[in-house]
Amino acid sequence: MPDRPERFADALRTAIEARGLGLDRITEHLAQRGVSVSAATLSYWRSGRSEPGRRSSLAALPHLEDVLGLPCGSLTATLPTTPGRTPRHAVRGLDALWPEEPHSAVLGRLDTSWDTDLARVSVHDVLRLGPDRRQVRLTVRQAMRARADGPDRRVVMHSQDDLGADLPEIRPVRGCALGRVERDPEAGVVGAELLFFRPLRRGETVIVKYDVVSPAPGPREREYTRRLRLPMREYLLEVAFDRRALPESVSAFTGGREQPIALDEDRRAHLVHTDTAPGTTGIRWSWPSR
Repeated sequence: MPDRPERFADALRTAIEARGLGLDRITEHLAQRGVSVSAATLSYWRSGRSEPGRRSSLAALPHLEDVLGLPCGSLTATLPTTPGRTPRHAVRGLDALWPEEPHSAVLGRLDTSWDTDLARVSVHDVLRLGPDRRQVRLTVRQAMRARADGPDRRVVMHSQDDLGADLPEIRPVRGCALGRVERDPEAGVVGAELLFFRPLRRGETVIVKYDVVSPAPGPREREYTRRLRLPMREYLLEVAFDRRALPESVSAFTGGREQPIALDEDRRAHLVHTDTAPGTTGIRWSWPSR
């Protein structure tokens, strides 16, 4: 095998020649994935006249890698880190995402081998709280695309801070069946394998939907956090409050930043991220003292 090109332009040019696609055809493939990159931009990148630097351009690279049949991250790895450019991070290991020993132990008993071969397209979380201020149900919908032939499952994990409440059940709703389930009640952690109905082919998409149902009385939580391991086109989180138990304040947080948010007419707080980088985000709330 030839040495891997060190410059982005070299890596892109070699991949385009190996794939045998014209620039217009590549833009068509990207458009089918909802990604807009012009043929002129691709020409500039291929010649070295410019490199991806804007957030939207960087978010398009995983899709470009997929179109060109490249391993995940192979193009982004050739981009230098310079002032003014968002650093490109290697995919974090699951132990880095979940450093807590009980969490990593639960994951270690599940088959996570396909995790990085499933590109995250979108995730929509809806958390519902009851009149007793306790969690009732979490509904999760995930859309994913296979980066290789063979992915047949998605491993999910949920944890709760209220260790006095029983662990929830994970119930498939659409696009999957429940596989192995692992629990650690003392740590408030439950993980499960969601089995697709057949292995995916490279480039194929799948939508799974499942509920995380808490037996009454559910956990009394003060925030919901989503840890993102891979980039994602869209992340949407909604927290629905009961009209008889409204919060005193609500805020959205991403990394170390936090800002207040208001409830809508349906008594829901929400946040939306597009072209999301790996990291931590969520919503937290406080209750009136009375």
